[in-house]
Amino acid sequence: MEKPANHYLERQVIFMKISKVFIPVFMILTLTISIIQPIIATSENISDKVLRLHILANSDSTDDQDLKLKVKNYFLENTADLFVGKTLEENIEIAENNIPYIEELCNECIAQNGYDYTAKVTVDEEYFDTRVYDDFTLPAGTYNSIKIEIGQGSGHNWWCIVFPSVCLSACSKSMSEYLTDEEMNLITDGYTPKFKVVEIYEKIKSRLNQ
Repeated sequence: MEKPANHYLERQVIFMKISKVFIPVFMILTLTISIIQPIIATSENISDKVLRLHILANSDSTDDQDLKLKVKNYFLENTADLFVGKTLEENIEIAENNIPYIEELCNECIAQNGYDYTAKVTVDEEYFDTRVYDDFTLPAGTYNSIKIEIGQGSGHNWWCIVFPSVCLSACSKSMSEYLTDEEMNLITDGYTPKFKVVEIYEKIKSRLNQ
């Protein structure tokens, strides 16, 4: 009759040992999640309010990279009065309705510089890594974007923000008109480890959604 009692005591000891390890780990995970979750939620609120411009060069050659920047400048010069919507949705609609016009602008610039590439324009959602601008940091995440692919579109890319309009200034002043104080505090706090945490989370989420 002693054997079952011994087994019972052994199980109790094992359970207590596991509890000593599991409970602290569980508490740490719970605390970590409670800290990270609001940051992720704030980051995703930001990505839901921004329209980005994404330009991919034909290749990584110096000439193709220079052309990419010329197309960027030409686009910004000729669309300054185009994206006048007061909300993200309005500006997405403007972009979608003007895809042929944007393609025409890009192809005009490309031809003027002596290339026979053509540009393909799409308005869609894309994943972006963390991006540090002059005085703010945009967290990683899935953003609505105007994507311009020049030729093969296999070269390094360039991006900025069409709405709110910070492409020319790359400053946070325009952002403050559309983001909450909490969201502004996040992006103007400098690049901190929390952005890396958000980036890891958003990368995993993006891959799972593919």
